[in-house]
Amino acid sequence: MIFNSKYGGIYYQLTGSNNLPCMVFIHGVGMDQRTFEEQVNFFKDKYRILVWDLPGHGKSTLKNYNKRFTELCAECLNELMEALEIESAILVGQSLGSMIVQHVQIKFPDKVSASIHVPGIELKSHVGAWSKIFVPFMMFLFRLIPSKAFYKSFGKHRAVKKEVQHYLTETMSHTGKKLALAITDDMILDLIDKTPKPKASPLLITYGQKDLFFIRNAAKKWHKQKPESICTEIKNANHIANQDNPEEFNRAVSNFLKD
Repeated sequence: MIFNSKYGGIYYQLTGSNNLPCMVFIHGVGMDQRTFEEQVNFFKDKYRILVWDLPGHGKSTLKNYNKRFTELCAECLNELMEALEIESAILVGQSLGSMIVQHVQIKFPDKVSASIHVPGIELKSHVGAWSKIFVPFMMFLFRLIPSKAFYKSFGKHRAVKKEVQHYLTETMSHTGKKLALAITDDMILDLIDKTPKPKASPLLITYGQKDLFFIRNAAKKWHKQKPESICTEIKNANHIANQDNPEEFNRAVSNFLKD
């Protein structure tokens, strides 16, 4: 199905009875809703499930890219949930999706009954505003990487399983290097700027055992700041932990939802 948002034509799939609690899955940069196939199959009998392609990803289009992509997507999801008459949901965000979840919590707090992050990095100033001077230089270096090498590297360094690496390379090449780097720029600024604290809700933070140290450490620090949260390491998994080890990830989510 296609929903005509002010930010583009948004492809989505909604399954399950209206009487069931709703889960909304939000994928990462350069990916699409297929990354959550294992989660959809696992939870579809107990939850109403919404998966969608972010603007400019998968089968969705993008227009009016006039603000940070994370904020744009939060507004887009609010539009979609309003149109589908979903009052609130458990939001599951992967990487970029985790940031979008937090922006939804800030802008539309009543839409979020709980949040799950794969991995989870809290929106706050991690390194200080002074570091902004280095962002243009860093993005310039990324732009020097040939496109084919960029796509292949994206897959190779974010997943353990070969099939997941191939999926990431395919979806990133479809999204395109130009859009991916523009979004990455926005994500970096999101981790530099101070951000309002979102409304408190049940929180599950996960991270892959083989993800980058900075990301693993940020997830643990976020958990310490939120002692009521749950933090789980997903064994034998990299950045895309829900695909690298879907069995363990699904078990962690299922236990969190039961509690």
